[in-house]
Amino acid sequence: MIRINLLPIKQIKKRLRLRQEAIGFVLSLLVVLAVLLAVALGLNGAINSLKAEIKGLEQKKNSYTAIIKQIEQIKKEREALEAKLKAIGQLQAGSQITVRVLDEVANLTPADRMWLTSMRVAGSRLQLAGVALDNATVAQYMRGLESSPFFGVADLANSSQTTAGGQKLTSFALSIAITPPAPPEAKAPTEPPPPEPGKKR
Repeated sequence: MIRINLLPIKQIKKRLRLRQEAIGFVLSLLVVLAVLLAVALGLNGAINSLKAEIKGLEQKKNSYTAIIKQIEQIKKEREALEAKLKAIGQLQAGSQITVRVLDEVANLTPADRMWLTSMRVAGSRLQLAGVALDNATVAQYMRGLESSPFFGVADLANSSQTTAGGQKLTSFALSIAITPPAPPEAKAPTEPPPPEPGKKR
C-alpha cells in the first residue's frame, strides 16, 4: 500500500521561512562575532603599542634623570659662588669705606688743638675718644665731622676736664653715624637743542 504525504502548502512555506530565518540569524551572529573579534584584536594592538610607547618614555625619563641632577648640582654651585662673590664684594666695599672714613677723620682732626686716644668702627658708627684744648674745639670738631659726606650726626658721649703737663684740657668721647655717599649715577646723554629758525647747524 502506497502512502502519499500531502502536507499543506502553508506549512511547507512556514518551515522554509523558519529555516531561512535561523540561517540568517546564525550568519548575523557569525558576522557580529567576527566584528567583535576584529575590534578586540585592534584594541589589543593599540594597548600593546601604548605600552611600548610608555616604556620608551620611561627609559628616556630615566636617561634624563642624571642630566637633571647635574643641572641641579650646577645651580647649587652657582648659588654658592654668587654668595661668596657677594660676601667678597661686601668685604671690599667695607674695607674701602673704612679706609675713607679713617682718612676723613685724619683730615678733619686739628693736630694743633686736639689729639685722639682711641678710634673704633662698630657697624655703622664711629667711636672716637681724645683730648682737646677746650670745649669750643670739641664743638667745632663735631660740626666739621657732621659737614663731611661720610658722617651723620655726631653725639657727644661724655666730656670732662683733665690736666696734662699742668694745663687744663677737655677729655671727650664721640659717637658718629657713618653714612658713606652713594656712588654717582650715570647721567643720560643730553640731546642738543633744536636749531633756531633760519640757522643751519
